Amino acid sequence: MSKVKNINQALDLIKDGDTVALSGFMLATSARELIVALGNRFKNEGRPKNITLYQGAGIGNNNNQGVCEMSMPGLIKRYVTAHFANNRPMIEMTLKNEVEAYNFPQGVIAHLHRSAAGGKKFEISRIGLNTYCDPRYKGGKVNAAAKEDLVELIHIDGKEYLKYKVPDYDIGIIRGTSSDEFGNITMEEESSIIDSLDVAMAVKASGGKVIVQVKNIISSKSIDRQNVIIPGVFVDAVVVSENPEEFHRQTPGTFYDPVISGKYKSDAYGFPRLELDERKIIARRAALELVDNCVVNLGIGIPEGVASIAAEEGLENLVLTVESGLIGGIPLGRSNFGSAVNAWAQLAMASQFDFYNSGGLDRTFLGFAEIDSKGNINVSRFGDRIGGCGGFIDITQSTKDIVFCGTMTAGGLKTKVQDGKLVIINEGQKKKFIKIIEEITFSAEQSFELDQNVIFVTERCVFKLDKEGLILTEVAPGIDIQKDILANMEFMPIISDNIKEMDIRIFKEEKMGL
Repeated sequence: MSKVKNINQALDLIKDGDTVALSGFMLATSARELIVALGNRFKNEGRPKNITLYQGAGIGNNNNQGVCEMSMPGLIKRYVTAHFANNRPMIEMTLKNEVEAYNFPQGVIAHLHRSAAGGKKFEISRIGLNTYCDPRYKGGKVNAAAKEDLVELIHIDGKEYLKYKVPDYDIGIIRGTSSDEFGNITMEEESSIIDSLDVAMAVKASGGKVIVQVKNIISSKSIDRQNVIIPGVFVDAVVVSENPEEFHRQTPGTFYDPVISGKYKSDAYGFPRLELDERKIIARRAALELVDNCVVNLGIGIPEGVASIAAEEGLENLVLTVESGLIGGIPLGRSNFGSAVNAWAQLAMASQFDFYNSGGLDRTFLGFAEIDSKGNINVSRFGDRIGGCGGFIDITQSTKDIVFCGTMTAGGLKTKVQDGKLVIINEGQKKKFIKIIEEITFSAEQSFELDQNVIFVTERCVFKLDKEGLILTEVAPGIDIQKDILANMEFMPIISDNIKEMDIRIFKEEKMGL
């Protein structure tokens, strides 16, 4: 019997109070046509209502598309995510306590799906200890409406762990490219498989129903089993997108590119050459931490510049990875973030975080927003600005060597390099090294337990994390320690007895010769 349904028949499977899992990474493998239709049904009919929504990565275009199109009071009762993806309606609901909001690490949520698929009721992990996810702090709760404890601190063999509650899923809404009449799903035009299979298996193991949005219906006589990512036994309804260019885009920025899907490789892609400004200075100093055959993860923003420096310097043995599951190649940014071209391979997102959690990364280069005197970092929330941790906690609690990259101040900072020296033309209005941060996304205490090597690279100096606090170890040429560094911090760091000048090659136009 064919599993192909129209969109209304598929939505009829969703009942009031259901727990729904969504697949996706931005708009990649995101069933946006179903998401929009679900939001419209609630607006027109008032159903379904009071659902609980789980998603791993942020789903949307960081503007007005994605989960924000179904983020309505009454429709969603509880929201559990790793990242809000600038979902302004959901953020407003969270601030008004119109939804029970929780923020857990992306890898943890991916593993919740897989635990459910295996019939497990809890995910036991050390990821999140001593951060805001720890019940001794906030337990991942984002607002006062979130009252139920979804995570518990436990001890096993004398060690602390977090016990995350695995939900019973009623509905899975996922996406593929093509389906046969039995619901066997291929993903040949998707940027990666992300968490689609894990969501489908989790929902079926919970006794729920799985709805899949696709672009094509094909005959089972023509389907190649090696291309089937989601077997039809996990699928209950298949909905064909009526407007794929709008609702079934490969990424927010691309309808379909066979290079992004991995069908072809191309020499047309590369990393941009950076101008010699504060971003390049930070990226150059960070790149000095690379080792031979380095497997890395790069955060968005300034850390992405490390790949540009490596390309400029002719370093070819750098293996880049993306949380969505891609290994190798060139990660894409902005509206194509989460995708890559010329990748070696794609893993399920849960498997990628297995790789990360086991220490598979040689280095990670990540940004920072606020740092306190102990070396704790907040990147997840700033008052009414709610972002979320994404994969930040998973990666920083699993990688031995961490390089945090960011400017010393924010909001109007302007610099230049003159005669090999850094000149601060205009200081930023906001200090980033402050006494008290709003919440802990990176825990210095946990870092010491993990015996990590952690440095903080800015355009004018470098700090090293120590149990006694932050140690100032390097200063850029032309920078006055008192005026340009200490005066822009709300606490006094430790001044190294052997303070060094940052490598002079960083501040010259020519290549460093790495």
